[in-house]
Parts: sequence; C-alpha cells; structure tokens
Amino acid sequence: MGEQDALTALGVLGEWIWGNDLETVVFAQAFGHEKTLIFRFTLDNTQPSQSLTTRIVNCYHDLAVHSPSATFPNRLSMRMAIWSAVATVWSECSDNPTVQDPDIVIDVYDLDSTDFGSTDLPLRTAWALCRENLFNDYINLLLPPSQLAVQPVDTVDFKSLIRLNQLGGRGCTTLVHTPSDPLSQFVFKGIDFRTFLNSYESGHIHEEVKIFYRSMELVSNMPRHPNIIGPAQIVVTICKHGDDRPFVCGSLYPFLPNGSLASHIEKNNASGERIALSCKAQWCYQMAAAVAHTHFVAHTFHMDLKPGNFLLDADSSLVLIDWEQSDAPVTTAAPEIDGTCDVEEIPAGSTTTLRYIKYTGPERRNMPITTPGDNGWNVWNVFLEWSKQCPRALELAEVFSLGRCMWMLLRQPDMDAFEDVTSTEEVVEDWQSSEDIPVHWKQVVQDCLRRDPNERIGLRELTAFWDDARHKMNDCVS
Repeated sequence: MGEQDALTALGVLGEWIWGNDLETVVFAQAFGHEKTLIFRFTLDNTQPSQSLTTRIVNCYHDLAVHSPSATFPNRLSMRMAIWSAVATVWSECSDNPTVQDPDIVIDVYDLDSTDFGSTDLPLRTAWALCRENLFNDYINLLLPPSQLAVQPVDTVDFKSLIRLNQLGGRGCTTLVHTPSDPLSQFVFKGIDFRTFLNSYESGHIHEEVKIFYRSMELVSNMPRHPNIIGPAQIVVTICKHGDDRPFVCGSLYPFLPNGSLASHIEKNNASGERIALSCKAQWCYQMAAAVAHTHFVAHTFHMDLKPGNFLLDADSSLVLIDWEQSDAPVTTAAPEIDGTCDVEEIPAGSTTTLRYIKYTGPERRNMPITTPGDNGWNVWNVFLEWSKQCPRALELAEVFSLGRCMWMLLRQPDMDAFEDVTSTEEVVEDWQSSEDIPVHWKQVVQDCLRRDPNERIGLRELTAFWDDARHKMNDCVS
C-alpha cells in the first residue's frame, strides 16, 4: 500500500511536508485539478493525546510522549495518515470559492465525539479555511515592480497561473501556463508562500528574497549568449487580501522540454546507450563557451556548475541556468573553494602563478548566519572575495567544475551514485567503459581536474580545444 493511495484515487499529489521551528505545527501541500492547497496540523493540548493532529506533530518533530498511542510507529505511517487526512477533506474544501486565495491555509483537525453529544463516536476529521496573518509578512518582504533594477516587459498575477507540476531546482520551481494560452508553458521561479512558511522562522527567507532579485538582475544585465538563459520577459506579482497593489514574487522563463544534461545522461544509461561523440564534443564546447562568456565578457561567475544546470533547448543545444550564486554542488566543487584558503597572484616571469595560503586567523564569515548547509562556502564564500581580488583563481575553480561536468558527460557514470557524496574528494574520476572516448579528450578533462589549480588548463584554452574537437567531429560526419 502506497503512502498516497487515498490522494491518488482523487487525482491529487502530495508534494511537501514540513514543520515549524516551535515544533507545534506540521504543514502539507498537495496539488490536483489545477489547485495547490496548504494544509496545517496543529498540536492541540485540549484534545486527547490520541487525536490525529497531536500524533502527527509528535511524530514529525520527534517529541517525547507518554504513550505509543500519542504518536506513530514510524515516519511512513505518519505520512500515510497526513495524506489520508488531506484526501478525506479534499473534495469538500477544494470546492470552496476562496480556497485558492494565496493567503489561505486549511486547518485540519479532529472533532471530538462530545461535539455531537456522545462519547462513543470515533473522532472525525474536519477542516476550516484560515486567512493566515503571516501572509502579509510575506508580502512585506517583496518589492513592487517599480523598484526592480530592470523593468519587466510584462506582468502576470500569481493567482491566475495554472500549475502543471513541480520541477527540480531551488524552492518552488514549477511548470505553469496562463489561462489565456494553455499551450505555452513556462517555468516559474521565485518565492511563493510555501517557501516563506518553510523558512521565515530562521530568518533565511530574507536572504532567499535577495538571492531571487539578484539573480533576476544579473541575468537581465548580462550580455546575451546562446548557451546562457535569457532574462525573464514576464514577472509574477501577488497582492495582499483586499489590496490591489502588486508585489513581485517570481518570474516566468520559457520551458525547455528536452530536460537537463543530467537527465539525458540518465536516460541513455537506462537504455544502455552511449551518447554520440559528436554530441559530446558539441556539449563540452557549449559548456566551456558559456562559462568563458560568464568570466571574460560578463565578468562574473556561476558557482553552481553541474549537469543538472545545463538544459537542452529545442535544438538540443545546452543552456546554462540557475544564477543565484549562493551555493555550490559538492559533486563538482573545486577542492580549494572550501573556505580554508586565501590566494594571491605572484609574478613569475612573463606570467603569474597563484599562491594558496591556509587561513589561520579568527573565525570568519561572509555569508548570512542563516545560510543552510555545512560546507565551507556556506560560511566563507571565496567566490565573493576572489571575484574582486583574484579573478584568475575563480576562473580555475570553475574550470575544475567544468572538468567534472565533462567527465560525467564523457564517462556516463551512474548519476544516482552521487546522491550520497558529501565531499568533492569522494568522487573518483575513472574512465571505466569509456573505450569510445578519444585519449586526448580524456587528457583535457584530466587537465581540468588537477588538484593544483596552477596546473589546470585555462578557460580560453579549454574552449578552444572543444571548438576544434567539435569541428573535427562534424568533418568526420560530413
């Protein structure tokens, strides 16, 4: 029996379960029939300890209980109970005309049998719509369109968007369409109310909002490149209840239906196929070209280079997305960005060399205290420092990340095997089952992955190598 069977029978999908920091509430978000609803289960000490909401809160937050009947035996049974309760009230509450107002949260609770004048009847699951007061705090974090650094071409009301399904990536990245054009699909990126509820207590929501606006501005101001996502043409606005003043909560990007490079590797692995060498050469070039443009034309950095952040457009060309510049993937991160080193550029004849110095001073931080994650760059982000002090070090760090991405493409390893990686040092770049890959291709990737950054190939040289390789592959095909 699946944990969402009751929901599935209604054509509904349970998407998220999360709790508050006070350990008194558990939220659940479900999606179905073009409606996205947030449900809330609140600890109620006036109810019997066996009440559904109390058991859910006790189990989710792992609270001490006096009896096994006051909790669930495991997380799976708790999740089943949550989704079953949502299924019980869905049909009735989802028909309410105000249920899709963006500030609505649905309280789920037990009606005690004494409410019916009897002590013998079982507890009954009930619901109530609540206009959440925190919604105004959420809106107060957002900017009106007039205060954006780059003015949008068009705007659309968040309430009018029709969700299709949740996508990967940060937070609430979602596939949507507008009522006026169901065939044109967009990707919504931004800060929705669920994201706020999930992180407002820690205070990190303030940083999330800044990251969202900063990434919008960065992409909008960046010189265009065919392998880098273009700026959003439409921003999404939201209003307080009873107030028609709009505030920007997200943006819409064209949906690229061919998926990511990571999913393409997984798909070919599943079918036992090797990706054509011509495609691999072309994609390696496009990855390098996008990052070279980022460093040498836009004079900035990406930080989050991984196969999942390169999407395939309609022409099967790669497009680099996700410009938050706030986190790095442990699977592709260069060893030297762990926050333990400083760097300086030393003249060496007609060139320069980089000297990395282990930092031994007092504890330091240039990231907000609320930043999630326990990697070095979540505390001391060298990208912020080196982009101003030593761009060459930043370039070579991203060359390493490109090398990892290229190795994953050429080698086609089991991508699921990286899910448990906690450090970049754990990844072993072997070439098993890669007899089809030319030796000099393997060598240039190894030149990206040198542990000493001074020994790595430069970004310009890497781009030129793959430009030559792709043209040679095209000559062979023709």
